[in-house]
Amino acid sequence: MDEMEWNSLVLEVNEYLAADSELDASLRQVVELNLDVGQNNESERETVKNSLKAILKGRDGTPFRRGQKSSVPAAARVAIDRVCGIVESAALDFYNADSLIASVSFKHAKSGGGPYESGEEYAAAQAKRVRNKLNTLYKENSWDGTLESLSGDSEETEEGDY
Repeated sequence: MDEMEWNSLVLEVNEYLAADSELDASLRQVVELNLDVGQNNESERETVKNSLKAILKGRDGTPFRRGQKSSVPAAARVAIDRVCGIVESAALDFYNADSLIASVSFKHAKSGGGPYESGEEYAAAQAKRVRNKLNTLYKENSWDGTLESLSGDSEETEEGDY
């Protein structure tokens, strides 16, 4: 791994650590120790990267995701992932609350139209809509990327911001 790739990885992981206040202290320490190993021993950097990926993959806001690198910083990614988790869970509960809901819930025409095949598919679609909207709001500077501003706990949030 070249120096530029290593430095980018270190920046992304440190940004993630700073953003995720709910990360367990001992897990945070393991991540920091891995970064120290890679910093002190260039031949271990690829192994450190794989270790970090195994530790952090699947967590809210993680820098280790499939696809393109996000242009949204880790703090906002953590918030977006948490919101999407809440939305997905609530949407699944909503969909499963009554069989009538499945009968009147339809996919967008661009997604093929028709009914959803399951509550999980419905919930995933709702979470995806929210994720896309929050990413857009952040990129347009209409949202600061914090959970507090979404919940209305922030004095800075003005009505109509999003």
